[in-house]
Amino acid sequence: MYLFVRSLLYRETNFRKNDWLHIIPFVLSIAELFPFYFSGAEQKLEILQIANFDFSTHISNFNEGIIGKELHYIFKAGSWAIYFYFSLKTYLTFRKNIKTDIISDYNRMFSFVRFFLLSRLIGFFLLNITTLFVHGNYLYTIILIAGNFISLVNIFLLAFEYPEMIYGNDFYSVNNNNRENLMKIVMSQNENLKLLENSKYEGNLLLDVNYKVIYFNKLAELKFSDLYGHQLKLNENFISYLDPASKANFLYYFEQSLQGKTIQVEEKFMLYDNSDFTWLLMSFTSHHAKNGDLIGVSISTTEIDAKKKMEQLQTKYLHSLDELAWNSSHTLRAPVANMLGILQLLKETDFELDASEKKMFLEHLSKEVKGLDIVINSMVRNARQELDN
Repeated sequence: MYLFVRSLLYRETNFRKNDWLHIIPFVLSIAELFPFYFSGAEQKLEILQIANFDFSTHISNFNEGIIGKELHYIFKAGSWAIYFYFSLKTYLTFRKNIKTDIISDYNRMFSFVRFFLLSRLIGFFLLNITTLFVHGNYLYTIILIAGNFISLVNIFLLAFEYPEMIYGNDFYSVNNNNRENLMKIVMSQNENLKLLENSKYEGNLLLDVNYKVIYFNKLAELKFSDLYGHQLKLNENFISYLDPASKANFLYYFEQSLQGKTIQVEEKFMLYDNSDFTWLLMSFTSHHAKNGDLIGVSISTTEIDAKKKMEQLQTKYLHSLDELAWNSSHTLRAPVANMLGILQLLKETDFELDASEKKMFLEHLSKEVKGLDIVINSMVRNARQELDN
């Protein structure tokens, strides 16, 4: 049961290095049953005669080996339960690592394995119910036939409903290369996918070398829909939905990352509904399997609209400072220089100014002060308008 499930899921045709350990229970069972094998014909004939009336007599009335019928039964049931656990664990582990929305035809195999394990479990309970509670040939025979019928159903299912699991004509057909590539990505790159899921970026997308989508998180799906009006789907060609400008930049960054370079750029995009622009910080990184094979490129994005807005405000602020400095050196300098000149004349003691001359100088000084006030108010008003904008 266990080796069948394992070889079916992992397409194994040879034993693994430690599979010889599974022979140990068989060897121990053979050794434990040696006394029965070498017992006399009288004991075996007695069992046969009683079995005509009770098929379960070898379990309920006679020891099969050295350890006694109770322990023998417990060990047999325990061994079966252990291997059923290993079989179920192998299935669940394999099932967890396979994204059936990527490799959809594994669903057929999983359906069969589930039915196979369920039928094994039902057969196990039927056999144990028979062993423990039934001691009549008629009912024992019915339950035993029912248990064996379930096993036959598995054989017929394999032969007629799932022949590809025996012969492989369909399951490993012309699509084998693509399927194996996808399986390799999903099975071998769990660390890469976990890395992307824990990425510091908001949106994460993983493409294979042929631009096919093999992973994306929810934020990447939403952002792609905002930009291109299309819902991302696994195993579709990513570049088929890009506009010419985005496609050219994407191909350049993608090829650079395939050469081992980590690309980080800031790009401005218009939303699909033309309502606004958005800025994205994008990172292109190549991913490799444990054996060194190139898997594809991850595209990680973070929206940086707030950052860009702050940069624009900083640029405006610096521009305002430059303008203020220019105004200070030109617009403000002229009235200030005029006022300094008038004050210097008024302070001169070499000649006397009559009342009309003093009045004229004071009028000029007042005019320059008013002009300076107008310039300062204008500068403050313009600065406030720029900050408001």
